[in-house]
Amino acid sequence: MKKILKLTIWTMMWLLFSLQVFAEDNEDICQHRWSSWEVLEEPTCGETGIQERYCFDCNEIEYVDIPATGEHDWDDWYIIKSATISKTGLKERECFECDETETEVIPKLKPYISISKKIVKLRETKTYTIKIRYAKGDSVKKCKTSNAKVATMSKSGKIKAKNVGTAKFTIIMKSGKTATCKVIVSAKKKTSSVYSDSGTVYWTPNGSVYHKTSNCPTLKRSRTIYSGSVANCPKPRPCKVCY
Repeated sequence: MKKILKLTIWTMMWLLFSLQVFAEDNEDICQHRWSSWEVLEEPTCGETGIQERYCFDCNEIEYVDIPATGEHDWDDWYIIKSATISKTGLKERECFECDETETEVIPKLKPYISISKKIVKLRETKTYTIKIRYAKGDSVKKCKTSNAKVATMSKSGKIKAKNVGTAKFTIIMKSGKTATCKVIVSAKKKTSSVYSDSGTVYWTPNGSVYHKTSNCPTLKRSRTIYSGSVANCPKPRPCKVCY
């Protein structure tokens, strides 16, 4: 009985000693009062970043990875191949961070046609060029006229007036798109007729022209006015005001 009691006392003493040693060791373990996280390296679309914090008491430093964003920082699109009315195009852009590229198909262009003027007025023998705009890959197939005797039109839009009248032009594209233009041709502008030598004209000593009448507005301030036939007049040309 005494032997058992003695063993029990020694066991309790050993437990008490162990607890005391554990408590002393535990006092040496820092409970850590951490600072806020500070980013050392920002994450990118394809690479992780790094952040750290430190303990105010023991200065221990802890590092943690920041997951990659997965979001690219794209440059503007640039055209590799332009689209036309019959073929698709291709454009590309590149990530500033990881240099990854992305391509995208450009849809075919929709055909269209527009002209700078729908009604053109010309005098005989005169020419005028209208501007024809259309989608890339298209072209003018032909220009039909309702009256080729009045005017003609080239594929570049140049109109040539021939005779007095009206003509309607239909511009037909290879895509099938069309546009119409009306051309009105009037007679040539009549030039001033040359007066015969028998007609009376008027002029001043210092003037450079002769006049049809002495009442011409340009002669109001002239004190000396001569008159005579065109043949005897020393002035070479007629006045633009009274002729």
